[in-house]
Amino acid sequence: MILRMNKTLCGTTALALCITATLAGASSHREAPAITETPKIDGTDFYMFRSYEPGRDGFVTMIANYQPI
Repeated sequence: MILRMNKTLCGTTALALCITATLAGASSHREAPAITETPKIDGTDFYMFRSYEPGRDGFVTMIANYQPI
């Protein structure tokens, strides 16, 4: 009984994730009023992660991408 309920729950969750994944869209700030006037500052992606190298525990790497003109 519990195994059957777990399979049903997993199937329902997987179906819901598949449906919502097709509806999800990427964020774009291109439509913002300030960005239309200054497109050079239109940031597309931003990544930030901690260093995993020994002895560099306090270091953070940041990478940003901007929309080229």
